[in-house]
Amino acid sequence: SDRPPVMMAEGQGEKELVDSFMAQFGTGGNVLEKKDEKEKKTAETPDFPIVDKRGTAKGILTWAEVTNGKIARPSLELLNPSLKLAKELGNDTKITTVLIGKNVKPLAKTLFEHGSDEVILVENDRLEEYLVMPFSDILAQVIRKRNPEIALFAATTAGRELAPRIAVKTGSGVTADCTGLEIGEYVNRKTKEIIRPILHSRRPTYGDSKLATILGFVYPQMSTARPGTFPVPEEQPGRTGEISVFEPELNEKDFAVKIHKTVRGEGGLQSLLDADVIISGGRGATGDGLKLVKELAAALKEKGIRAEWASSRVVVDEGLAEYARQIGQTGRTVRPKVYVAIGIFGAIQHIYGMKESGKIVAVDHNPKASIFHHADFGIVGEYEDIVPELIERVKNGFTFGVEPVGKD
Repeated sequence: SDRPPVMMAEGQGEKELVDSFMAQFGTGGNVLEKKDEKEKKTAETPDFPIVDKRGTAKGILTWAEVTNGKIARPSLELLNPSLKLAKELGNDTKITTVLIGKNVKPLAKTLFEHGSDEVILVENDRLEEYLVMPFSDILAQVIRKRNPEIALFAATTAGRELAPRIAVKTGSGVTADCTGLEIGEYVNRKTKEIIRPILHSRRPTYGDSKLATILGFVYPQMSTARPGTFPVPEEQPGRTGEISVFEPELNEKDFAVKIHKTVRGEGGLQSLLDADVIISGGRGATGDGLKLVKELAAALKEKGIRAEWASSRVVVDEGLAEYARQIGQTGRTVRPKVYVAIGIFGAIQHIYGMKESGKIVAVDHNPKASIFHHADFGIVGEYEDIVPELIERVKNGFTFGVEPVGKD
């Protein structure tokens, strides 16, 4: 783990254990000792000519997903690596975001203030609700016209089905679920040339034990980024940009599916990504159907804290939580200020989805649970005893060091 050694609560009984935990939490936890970095061996770059394969392709294009009348958080997160890539590419590389929907022009302001240089506006009454066929066709039309060198999508449910369809329509490829994006080069020893610049898309593989770097040699170079991986860029109030209106050619066949009613879940991805504190339950917390997990999250909400409950994969498989609340490699990636894992053993697949959290608190009856190797604070005890005590402390004002909404 990249975290300092866990601080384990000490005491007899739930009251002493929680007292100990709260005292430790107030100190901020242990400090990670810096290790001497070993000098990395790097292969010498051969003296081959540098070749730019982009041709006329230029700029970065993203798609802004609209949910409940707002720009979805994953689409704003996507502007973070976009800004970094634009800086690495230089030459005044522009970030262009496509905004599709009905009466969505006012949302362009949010995109400008988070980093977009241009918003391509596609408005039509028939595009009020997301539909994969017309949206993929419209985005393909925009890409053909604008010819960007890079096209990025958030790996939401919509983004994951859009990107490969657009790749097929535009004759390019797509790297899915990336956690790292940067500009680099490729040394082709066969043709004796160095291709630069080229997008390096990095994604975990082999159960998060390896990191694969995938290169695209066809333009646009397309990738999807996992929600929760990148922070939302700092807002720049008053920042403006250019709005361009695009009139797509709509195909009647693309509207074969008609949406009569949309019913959204009471929680899910958006609320998890916005949460400052996430209370997550695993198999070890299902004795009451996650009742205590939900009550702890609810108690924090009553104190004005952005809190949500989540779960591990096994809980979703057992039907006790919806997939939108699943944290891990096959679920959601989150980075709250505080992540409280209750009854979660700590499989590497779960750790992958929450390891970027500010502070991690683990509660489990098994002192040998792997989760303690990835936590900042640990409490060994039965969740039926520990969680009610935590709920009482929250009711008395303890909020895991997080300020209520509007006060931080």
